[in-house]
Amino acid sequence: MNTLLILAQASTGVNFTKGWIVTIVGFLIVICALFILSSIFRGVAAYFKKKDAQKEVKKEVKTPAVENKEKPALTDGELSPEVVTAIGMALYLSTNLHDEESNVITIAKRNTAWNAKSYGVRHWNK
Repeated sequence: MNTLLILAQASTGVNFTKGWIVTIVGFLIVICALFILSSIFRGVAAYFKKKDAQKEVKKEVKTPAVENKEKPALTDGELSPEVVTAIGMALYLSTNLHDEESNVITIAKRNTAWNAKSYGVRHWNK
């Protein structure tokens, strides 16, 4: 790398010993670019937050007030939905409707191009 620097100095006549200037200028360019990008992203985020807030205000205005509806009173022969759900769950759990598995996994080994010993890396010596 040093020989390349010496050849560049000799051929162009430019002194590269002040490379710190290039470093500082490059650093400032990167910092400015990051500042500009962060400003753009903040502006875009603020724009979309403002649009979302406007949509929510419109949505709140359009929705009518919901009245509190009371549950209808049950008569003597009716069951509440909670009781019906409990009975259904008890019936489901009491009747064993699913198959019993043997819990044995069998993998059939076939020789394919993926597991063939002839394609192995260990067979390099002849």
